[in-house]
Amino acid sequence: MSDIIMQGVNEGNLKNISLKLPRGKLIVFTGLSGSGKSTLAMDVIFQECQRQYLEALGMQGLRKPKVDFIHNLSPAIMITQTEANRNPRSTVGTLTDIYTELRMIYEKLGLRECPHCHKTISAADCKEELEKKDGDFVVYMYCNHCKTRMEKLTRTHYSYNTREGACPKCQGLGKTMTVHAKHILHEGLSLEDGAVDY
Repeated sequence: MSDIIMQGVNEGNLKNISLKLPRGKLIVFTGLSGSGKSTLAMDVIFQECQRQYLEALGMQGLRKPKVDFIHNLSPAIMITQTEANRNPRSTVGTLTDIYTELRMIYEKLGLRECPHCHKTISAADCKEELEKKDGDFVVYMYCNHCKTRMEKLTRTHYSYNTREGACPKCQGLGKTMTVHAKHILHEGLSLEDGAVDY
């Protein structure tokens, strides 16, 4: 895996900077406020990653960072430090929508075992039908081997934020909460003397 090579970076506070960064490693930019850390990470590296990716898809006319040469970049995602969403269900995948893309791939290209004949079946190759059930639409698929009808696994089933996809124990949070009575209730004390902490 080749290094990311930059020469002649002249964006913001960066004046004719050249550097080489290893790929596939965790890299940390540290320094004084105003020294160009965010400019290098967001306005140079990320912007050029995004520009190259979008130009490969046919979009033209995107602004190029002020850099003489930059080589060996890959498509990238950026999550800013000011992200306001503090939802416990938020992840890098949900914040960047990669999670939605992965769920779509699983839905369309996923393999599963038929519950009747136990052979592997592909959602992409099976016959489907749509049925209205209790006011909602349900997608069914048929096994190619034994013709057993089963509910198709859709994006909803691959989401830990839905009833269909969430773990029944943790409800999709990845952890469970328990109440320890000994930390709340002091059995040797009366209510007046502080038996309950809150």
